Amino acid sequence: MPLDLVTIEHSPLSEILTKPAQVVTFPLSTEDKLLIEQMQDLLLKLKGVGLAAPQVGVTKQIIMINIQEDAIALRKDAVNIVPLTVFINPQYIPLADAKIVYDWEGCFSVVQTTGKVPRYDKIQLNAYTPEGKKISSIIEGFTARVLQHEIDHINGFLITHRLTPDCLQGHPDKMLAIRYRELNHAQKEIVKKIIHEREKVTNPNDKAQVQALNNMKKFLYDDN
Repeated sequence: MPLDLVTIEHSPLSEILTKPAQVVTFPLSTEDKLLIEQMQDLLLKLKGVGLAAPQVGVTKQIIMINIQEDAIALRKDAVNIVPLTVFINPQYIPLADAKIVYDWEGCFSVVQTTGKVPRYDKIQLNAYTPEGKKISSIIEGFTARVLQHEIDHINGFLITHRLTPDCLQGHPDKMLAIRYRELNHAQKEIVKKIIHEREKVTNPNDKAQVQALNNMKKFLYDDN
């Protein structure tokens, strides 16, 4: 059965998004392996940079990221392509010299709010591969931001918890207009391509997903 995205505004399973997820044990069960495969397929279809198990209604500490050329072209601090990579039971700590950087974030599970979210620009990641191998790496820039966003999901936090009163934030109707004015022509063409791909996998019966996609289309095309 295909996975469905859980949104805080409309999904019957929305409480999963604000509760800590369960630690995954090794070796992975057949169920966990299937979940990972399905999440990978969904992330690729969505053309997103990250996904966490709670976002598909499963309370397990499984996340994945996928940072490709299109995402890099839209971010000043993104320099390295990161192939689709799965992390089990991930945690992070900021490095001593880490700085707080505000930058745009959206979320598949938060339809009504977007903004410039404060994140550490340098973290130490501790996690496991699906095979149970321990990972400990220093991560910087946009990749660090994506990992913090996804790790927040397995800890029960959303961007709405990170957006403090001093952050630029609001409904996508307003925020996307600001965001798109910051893009150059080449970047807008990339976003058009991403929107086109997301249209193919958007559930027409999910009003939240349809509205979010329409918001993106409205301000991108109206701004030309």
